[in-house]
Amino acid sequence: MRPAASMTSESDCRWLEVSPDYYGRLQQFECAVPSDGFFLGAKKKHGKYYREYQLEVQNTIRGFRKCDPLRQWAHICVSAGSDGNDRILSFVWFGIINGRKTDGDGTYMVGYIARERSARGCRFGDFTLKHALRVMKLDCEQSGRDDAIGARVDPDNQESMALFLRNGFHDTGEDPNEPSYHRLIRFGFDDV
Repeated sequence: MRPAASMTSESDCRWLEVSPDYYGRLQQFECAVPSDGFFLGAKKKHGKYYREYQLEVQNTIRGFRKCDPLRQWAHICVSAGSDGNDRILSFVWFGIINGRKTDGDGTYMVGYIARERSARGCRFGDFTLKHALRVMKLDCEQSGRDDAIGARVDPDNQESMALFLRNGFHDTGEDPNEPSYHRLIRFGFDDV
């Protein structure tokens, strides 16, 4: 198998819905980048220091079991590992707030998105977000739902902020319901 740094997201992996077959591998998923030294706001885990938002995402993914199938999707991008087992390269959990897949109500929302540490620098974040947007676009075409898509991102998470902004989202500032996050919004699926 090629190392992650030389992989191309379009040809070396496939998308799957999260299923019990992958729960064990999700528990090993690593997206948080540790630091050897202390920094302001650091959270210590296993002798390493992490940013709080990194641990929130990683812990959510590791503990993930099932989404609400009427309102949400949870997908993983996998590639064949050298041991014959699928290796999880990225994860995205997204859905509809105040609506269901069976109606045209509600607003799309990207909840959690992450790429495995070994896939850093391969644009798997962009690939993963575009996958979620394609799924939402198909749902929008079938349901007639409004084409607004939201996300909530910690403004200190510069990689995620850049990911969403690169992909047509606009930073509307502090989220009034969760002031430690910024609300990002995108309208339409023209470039998806």
